[in-house]
Amino acid sequence: MPRSRERGSAVVEFVLVAAVALTLALATAQFALFLYERNVVMGALAEGARVGAAYGRGADAGERAAGTLVRQAVGGRVAGAVHVQGRAEGDLVVLHAVGELPSFVPGVPGLPVRMTASMHREERLCTGGCPARPAG
Repeated sequence: MPRSRERGSAVVEFVLVAAVALTLALATAQFALFLYERNVVMGALAEGARVGAAYGRGADAGERAAGTLVRQAVGGRVAGAVHVQGRAEGDLVVLHAVGELPSFVPGVPGLPVRMTASMHREERLCTGGCPARPAG
Protein backbone atom coordinates (compact mmCIF):
# COMPACT_ATOMS: atom_id res chain seq x y z
CA MET A 1 0.00 0.00 0.00
CA PRO A 2 2.80 2.58 0.62
CA ARG A 3 3.66 2.35 -3.07
CA SER A 4 0.33 3.82 -4.15
CA ARG A 5 0.88 6.99 -2.06
CA GLU A 6 4.23 7.62 -3.76
CA ARG A 7 2.85 7.17 -7.23
CA GLY A 8 3.49 10.34 -9.30
CA SER A 9 5.83 11.89 -6.71
CA ALA A 10 8.77 11.78 -9.13
CA VAL A 11 6.88 14.00 -11.56
CA VAL A 12 6.03 16.50 -8.82
CA GLU A 13 9.64 16.54 -7.59
CA PHE A 14 10.91 17.03 -11.14
CA VAL A 15 8.56 19.96 -11.74
CA LEU A 16 9.59 21.64 -8.47
CA VAL A 17 13.31 21.17 -9.10
CA ALA A 18 12.99 22.24 -12.74
CA ALA A 19 11.15 25.44 -11.75
CA VAL A 20 13.86 26.36 -9.24
CA ALA A 21 16.63 25.49 -11.72
CA LEU A 22 15.01 27.51 -14.51
CA THR A 23 14.53 30.50 -12.21
CA LEU A 24 18.19 30.38 -11.15
CA ALA A 25 19.36 30.01 -14.75
CA LEU A 26 17.28 33.01 -15.92
CA ALA A 27 18.41 35.10 -12.95
CA THR A 28 22.05 34.28 -13.66
CA ALA A 29 21.68 35.05 -17.38
CA GLN A 30 19.89 38.35 -16.63
CA PHE A 31 22.56 39.38 -14.12
CA ALA A 32 25.33 38.58 -16.62
CA LEU A 33 23.52 40.56 -19.33
CA PHE A 34 23.07 43.56 -17.01
CA LEU A 35 26.79 43.50 -16.18
CA TYR A 36 27.77 43.23 -19.85
CA GLU A 37 25.45 46.07 -20.92
CA ARG A 38 26.61 48.25 -18.03
CA ASN A 39 30.27 47.68 -18.94
CA VAL A 40 29.56 48.44 -22.61
CA VAL A 41 27.86 51.73 -21.70
CA MET A 42 30.72 52.71 -19.39
CA GLY A 43 33.33 51.83 -22.02
CA ALA A 44 31.41 53.78 -24.65
CA LEU A 45 31.25 56.81 -22.35
CA ALA A 46 35.00 56.66 -21.71
CA GLU A 47 35.75 56.35 -25.43
CA GLY A 48 33.27 59.12 -26.25
CA ALA A 49 34.93 61.40 -23.69
CA ARG A 50 38.32 60.62 -25.26
CA VAL A 51 36.97 61.43 -28.75
CA GLY A 52 35.37 64.65 -27.52
CA ALA A 53 38.56 65.75 -25.78
CA ALA A 54 40.72 65.18 -28.87
CA TYR A 55 42.31 68.25 -30.39
CA GLY A 56 39.78 70.21 -32.40
CA ARG A 57 36.77 68.15 -31.32
CA GLY A 58 34.00 68.85 -28.81
CA ALA A 59 31.48 67.28 -26.50
CA ASP A 60 29.01 66.77 -29.37
CA ALA A 61 31.53 64.56 -31.20
CA GLY A 62 32.03 62.53 -28.03
CA GLU A 63 28.29 62.19 -27.55
CA ARG A 64 27.86 60.88 -31.11
CA ALA A 65 30.78 58.45 -30.72
CA ALA A 66 29.45 57.05 -27.43
CA GLY A 67 25.95 56.61 -28.86
CA THR A 68 27.31 54.83 -31.93
CA LEU A 69 29.43 52.49 -29.80
CA VAL A 70 26.51 51.55 -27.58
CA ARG A 71 24.28 50.92 -30.60
CA GLN A 72 26.92 48.76 -32.30
CA ALA A 73 27.80 46.74 -29.19
CA VAL A 74 24.40 46.04 -27.59
CA GLY A 75 21.83 47.13 -30.14
CA GLY A 76 19.08 49.65 -30.50
CA ARG A 77 16.99 48.40 -27.56
CA VAL A 78 19.64 49.43 -25.03
CA ALA A 79 20.75 52.47 -27.04
CA GLY A 80 17.15 53.71 -27.05
CA ALA A 81 16.77 53.16 -23.31
CA VAL A 82 20.00 54.92 -22.27
CA HIS A 83 20.41 58.59 -23.16
CA VAL A 84 23.97 59.92 -23.59
CA GLN A 85 24.51 63.64 -23.13
CA GLY A 86 27.80 65.54 -23.41
CA ARG A 87 29.00 68.98 -22.43
CA ALA A 88 32.19 70.91 -21.86
CA GLU A 89 32.94 71.91 -18.28
CA GLY A 90 35.98 74.13 -18.27
CA ASP A 91 38.96 72.03 -19.34
CA LEU A 92 36.94 68.81 -19.29
CA VAL A 93 34.65 67.05 -21.72
CA VAL A 94 32.00 65.29 -19.61
CA LEU A 95 29.57 62.64 -20.86
CA HIS A 96 26.59 61.43 -18.83
CA ALA A 97 24.47 58.35 -19.47
CA VAL A 98 21.07 58.08 -17.81
CA GLY A 99 18.43 55.47 -18.40
CA GLU A 100 17.40 51.92 -17.68
CA LEU A 101 18.96 48.73 -19.03
CA PRO A 102 16.03 46.61 -20.21
CA SER A 103 15.39 43.12 -18.87
CA PHE A 104 14.68 40.13 -21.09
CA VAL A 105 12.95 38.24 -18.27
CA PRO A 106 9.22 39.04 -18.07
CA GLY A 107 8.28 40.68 -14.79
CA VAL A 108 11.85 41.68 -13.92
CA PRO A 109 12.34 45.44 -13.91
CA GLY A 110 15.20 47.05 -15.81
CA LEU A 111 18.40 48.18 -14.11
CA PRO A 112 18.63 51.96 -13.72
CA VAL A 113 21.97 53.45 -14.76
CA ARG A 114 23.60 56.82 -14.10
CA MET A 115 27.17 57.02 -15.33
CA THR A 116 29.67 59.77 -15.99
CA ALA A 117 32.97 59.85 -17.85
CA SER A 118 35.27 62.82 -18.29
CA MET A 119 38.51 63.65 -20.06
CA HIS A 120 40.76 66.71 -20.16
CA ARG A 121 40.68 68.57 -23.48
CA GLU A 122 43.91 68.17 -25.45
CA GLU A 123 44.10 71.89 -26.19
CA ARG A 124 44.63 72.56 -22.49
CA LEU A 125 47.35 69.94 -22.18
CA CYS A 126 49.69 71.36 -24.85
CA THR A 127 52.75 72.99 -23.31
CA GLY A 128 54.18 75.89 -25.27
CA GLY A 129 51.07 76.10 -27.47
CA CYS A 130 49.42 73.54 -29.67
CA PRO A 131 50.17 73.23 -33.36
CA ALA A 132 47.68 74.76 -35.76
CA ARG A 133 44.74 72.50 -36.51
CA PRO A 134 44.95 71.06 -40.03
CA ALA A 135 42.19 72.11 -42.43
CA GLY A 136 39.68 69.50 -43.38
